[in-house]
Amino acid sequence: MQTLDLSGTSKKSDGPIKSLLWPTVDNAWDVDYLGHQGFWLCLIIGLFSLVSVLFSVSELPNPTAKAVTLILGVILFFVYFVGGMGVRQASWPAALSVFLLYVFDQAASGHLPSVITVIISAVLLSNVRATILASRWKPPTEDEDRPTRFNETFRDKLVDQLPPRAWPILKYPFYFLAFIVLFLLFSTFALHLLRPPQPAVNENAVPSATVSTSDSQ
Repeated sequence: MQTLDLSGTSKKSDGPIKSLLWPTVDNAWDVDYLGHQGFWLCLIIGLFSLVSVLFSVSELPNPTAKAVTLILGVILFFVYFVGGMGVRQASWPAALSVFLLYVFDQAASGHLPSVITVIISAVLLSNVRATILASRWKPPTEDEDRPTRFNETFRDKLVDQLPPRAWPILKYPFYFLAFIVLFLLFSTFALHLLRPPQPAVNENAVPSATVSTSDSQ
């Protein structure tokens, strides 16, 4: 009888940094760890996105604009959260959708990307690669020892039990909403590219008048 390693840490191939930036998949523990990592990554980004929307909504004067922005923010959080479930279940299209959503969301803002934005984009791209590797991994034998999905704490229910139950149902609205949001973000990004640059106006500048004189005889 094989001895179960319930912690899973001794059989994981990579350290935390390498798993985040350039992981390898050699066994079932690697697949499980990368699924955990991808889920939490998507959830954290979704929460930050929702908080950012809530702050921006409070500054909008138009009630209609507030409602529309809030609805879009909730939809975006839903897509990130459910996308994380897909990553937990080794769905590389879900990981790719999350990566594209984040990139185009930042691009649609019209601002130059910050260092943090570039780092997060790189980590999400690495997450796509990790999910592809996890989806392609096959156990060498049918009875190979695998990590246990627990069902004791709220964290266990959220990251171990919810994804396999909810993802098969929620993946259809996920892909539909992801396509709609991506289309809107891409359209906004395209408008920023096509719009001619506006000259900067200096409000403190003093207007100047040019007086032309001519000699009259």
